[in-house]
Amino acid sequence: MAAFVEAVKQRSLGAAAEHLGISRTLVSRHIQALEDELGVRLMNRTTRSLSLTEAGQRYFHFCDEILTRVDEMDRQVSSEAAEARGEISVLGPKWLQTTATRLLTAFAKRHPEIRPRLVLGGVAQTAYGFLEQGCDIALHTRPIPDSRILARKIVDIPYGLCASPEYLESAPALDNPGDIARHSTLVHFNYHTWQFERNGQEERFQPIPAFSTNSFSALREAALESFGLAVLPMPLIRDDLAKGRLKHSLAEWTPFGQTLYVAIAPGSGVPAKVRLLMDFVVGWFATNPL
Repeated sequence: MAAFVEAVKQRSLGAAAEHLGISRTLVSRHIQALEDELGVRLMNRTTRSLSLTEAGQRYFHFCDEILTRVDEMDRQVSSEAAEARGEISVLGPKWLQTTATRLLTAFAKRHPEIRPRLVLGGVAQTAYGFLEQGCDIALHTRPIPDSRILARKIVDIPYGLCASPEYLESAPALDNPGDIARHSTLVHFNYHTWQFERNGQEERFQPIPAFSTNSFSALREAALESFGLAVLPMPLIRDDLAKGRLKHSLAEWTPFGQTLYVAIAPGSGVPAKVRLLMDFVVGWFATNPL
């Protein structure tokens, strides 16, 4: 279309070729391919002149309008990418709701032209899951297996083994990880092997769950209902521990946690708003620990 429109405007294949930065032969081939696809002649060409057919006249105005709109959209999209404005979608785990909300509201206050959209839950295990969900950036709690995804480590997430005081009062004694076998356990699908460390000594235990789910928030609710032991992210239960709704178990043994990553799409041409948010996330967690 561009070759055809430029040839009409310049009234010369050679001039069109010079304007487009391609050869005269290639301009002619593009126009011929367009005519072959449409099954109609668009212009009469001689060594000295070009003239449009009736169909060519109608098609020229159509193509010129389409290409103008494409150029306008290109400029608009490029401007938005360069000027850091518009909506940005962020995917994160549900249990990180409070932290993610604080993070994004702080970012929006600093960059009022950018409108954060927070999507909670449904964080896919696949590297490209957040992109398939229409999100620009993701807060991942699992390593990104695809090296093409641009990911940065943010912070290690502390976890705690806990239960309600009512459950612990009636449950068997709990002195080491092996004792967990005598307890009711509440287990996350993706955290089904519990690992603990004490003074360089490591213990692994794979509980048979009395209740399992894909949501740490649901596990917290089950623990508050005195249904058993759960290994939960500390940011989710810190307030419960402070107010006595939950209590630490095996305090001398530290559960292995996870790592929080921030991930964006691969490739060059990362929009300015995405780069800004990624850098902001790293800086924000440096001064706002989990």
